[in-house]
Amino acid sequence: MSAPPSARAVRPRRFPDWRAWPVIRRLRGGGGDVDHGGGDWVNTVLAIGLVVGLGIVVGIQYLYPDKRVLAVLATTVIFGIAWRIDLVSGIGVLVLALPYPRGTVFGSTNLAMVLLLLIIWLLRASLRSASPPHRTPVDQPVVALLLSFVVSFYNIENGTTLGWALENFLLLLACIGMFYLIVNNVRRPEQLERLHAFQCASITLVCLLGVYEVRHPNGILVPGWIGFNQQVSEAINLHNVRIGGPFFDFELLSEYCAMNLLLLLLKFARARSGARKALFGGLFVLTSFVMFATVTRGGLVALGVGIAYLAWMQRKRFSAVTAGIALVAVIVGLQAMNFYVAHFTYSGDLLGRLLDAKSLTFTHGMPSGRAELWASAFKRMMEHPFIGHGPYYTIQRGLGFWYWPHNGYLYIGNLVGLIGLGFYLWLLARLWRLSRPLASDLHDANYARAYLNIARVQLVVFIVDQTKIDFMRNPTYQFQVWLFFAYIVAAYQASRPPAPAPARA
Repeated sequence: MSAPPSARAVRPRRFPDWRAWPVIRRLRGGGGDVDHGGGDWVNTVLAIGLVVGLGIVVGIQYLYPDKRVLAVLATTVIFGIAWRIDLVSGIGVLVLALPYPRGTVFGSTNLAMVLLLLIIWLLRASLRSASPPHRTPVDQPVVALLLSFVVSFYNIENGTTLGWALENFLLLLACIGMFYLIVNNVRRPEQLERLHAFQCASITLVCLLGVYEVRHPNGILVPGWIGFNQQVSEAINLHNVRIGGPFFDFELLSEYCAMNLLLLLLKFARARSGARKALFGGLFVLTSFVMFATVTRGGLVALGVGIAYLAWMQRKRFSAVTAGIALVAVIVGLQAMNFYVAHFTYSGDLLGRLLDAKSLTFTHGMPSGRAELWASAFKRMMEHPFIGHGPYYTIQRGLGFWYWPHNGYLYIGNLVGLIGLGFYLWLLARLWRLSRPLASDLHDANYARAYLNIARVQLVVFIVDQTKIDFMRNPTYQFQVWLFFAYIVAAYQASRPPAPAPARA
């Protein structure tokens, strides 16, 4: 016998009652604990006025863009997003914005966003809603490197150089602040995987901007903010263009693509659905296209070294037949991509430059194109061998000039001397030890353990490529390097099981 209607179980509502939402109750003027005083209609009017005002400003900027107003609007939006969401997602928003900074009176917008997230993190840590600061395995070399930059100010020669040195030092502080923000808040494998999703989105935006630059070498995407000036004439010659993307540096963009191709390879290998494999496979091809459009040999050589090292790490998981098929596929893919870029775009022939006889000659054991540059940088470094010239590299030399180092290690040696260079190598060695994978399986259930296999290969690519380019010369790209360092430390922390709690007495 069925129970009476009054005794039957009441089915739970699938959706919450919209009439109970605080905003709806305010607009309707009702709701139990809502204050019915005169402040409700004032708040409503202010909110409506704020939305209308923001719409007017956005409309005006759409018609007559002003770079300062756009920067303020972007900062306001990022602040609102970062305050409302969790810190990992806030860091993800920062990752998306890092390649597109804008200069302000107090520094770049990257500096402002890093400081903003640091303040939010410390406020939440004081309220015990976020993890407090803790020690990391690289604290000693990072602090030592920072102190070497402080000591190097002793050799700054004049006030003009001092201003540039202070700006570069502030940039380094922002990079280190971002590093500690990430390693203190990304502690679990799923958090690292979520942050890498933002990284993949950032790669997509950077590569799409590179495609735009290939098609419009002299184009302006955002007036006063993002534009390109390749110094080429469409009526005379519009070929052999080497794109630099948001970094405006083709060599650093090539290194960026080489390192992130490995991350995309991991994402493709771990994709379980056909749609995700198609997504990451397409992004892999797009990034390869942009890398070839830079027409930079160093990035391709460094990537080749990294792929060879990855194949050695994974040698037990592949048969000889599989390895042969993969090698043939790589060679055919390189030839096809190079042919397309060289014949159907404004860029040049990368493999042609790589196999050119001049690029294969050496002088005193150094590539001929770098021998004179490296010798000049080494001679300059030996003028202040211990503490360096200070955090600013100048090519002025009385009535002559110095060559640019084009070598990351010589560049840092010139800034902070051999002692500071030793601390930097100490940091790289510590990162090398931390990136030692616990297992060689890219399909490991623990995402951090799987990523460490790729992180070590990325570190190989970075170490090799920095022998012919210096990342610290570019204020935008520096954040990408410290972001990569933070990924390694975060993956190391997330790949280890948590320490057991102390036994109770």
